[in-house]
Amino acid sequence: MSDINLSTSYMGLELRNPIIVASSDLTKTAEGMKKCEDAGAAAIVLKSLFEEQFLAEGGIPEDEANLYPEAIDYLRSGGLMDYAPGNICREIEQAKKSLGIPIIASINCQTASLWPRFARQVADAGADGLELNIYDLPIDPKVSGAEHDQDYFKIVQDVTRKISLPLSVKLIPQISSLPFLANQLAEDGCRALVFFNWFLEPDIDIRKVKTYSRKGQANFYHALRWVGLLAGRIPIDIAASGGVRGAAEVIKQILAGAQTVQICSLFYQQGLEVIPQLLQELASWMDEHKYTSLDDFRGELSFKNQELRHRDLGEASNYFRAQYLKIFSA
Repeated sequence: MSDINLSTSYMGLELRNPIIVASSDLTKTAEGMKKCEDAGAAAIVLKSLFEEQFLAEGGIPEDEANLYPEAIDYLRSGGLMDYAPGNICREIEQAKKSLGIPIIASINCQTASLWPRFARQVADAGADGLELNIYDLPIDPKVSGAEHDQDYFKIVQDVTRKISLPLSVKLIPQISSLPFLANQLAEDGCRALVFFNWFLEPDIDIRKVKTYSRKGQANFYHALRWVGLLAGRIPIDIAASGGVRGAAEVIKQILAGAQTVQICSLFYQQGLEVIPQLLQELASWMDEHKYTSLDDFRGELSFKNQELRHRDLGEASNYFRAQYLKIFSA
């Protein structure tokens, strides 16, 4: 299998394979980043920096930000200050001295005016790319989906004016018209989209009669659907995120059209040492199917390609049509 080429590109960055270590504790230090590279990862996304961390570090007047006092008190009591912006910028600078793979910073804000300022900090520290971790859940019954879309557009426009780093946006699943949003973000200068961000989810304790949060559960097939529906139909790279349990899921996402696959939970469960196995199984599958590069089969089973090749057979409709009668009659 010496002629198998696993290299790919992602938002203008050349990668040796499609495996990216997603934003997590695995990527918050220079030492952790180096372990990811040594294990075979092609790039890493830094653990996300939140607006509250920038504020708690003392660089932003509180009246400039739209934050909860409880969050600031928690941070200042030591909750997250070991991962303050100043520290992570130093980690980026340190990692760049030895790392040969791209470092993609990740930031999350609530206050629109602060995104460019924080982007500038990580860019100056030497990050190779930036992932905007935008969380804008529509809950106001008086605010339309179009208004929420405008928030995304403004953030990307403001950040791209401030920095020259390639930019990606990690989206939430709850978006009224993902194809429209994705296409417009590409026009605004975004280079890639990540499907999707799996935040904390609410639950209810019926014994104590109170609400609480639990870790969000990734939905691999929801991501697969949207990768397949949009690959080749929007002028932007797509990274799949969530629910990867092995090489099979990596292969499926690339067949659907993903440029890269971001993985986190699997590495917590089995360790970074599983990366060579993922790559070996991917290469073996490619060899078995006579593919020599990822481009040979990327998007082969996307909605666009299937619609063009099998318009009368209906395979393409599997991405968007739930065939209830067929399923339940069986």
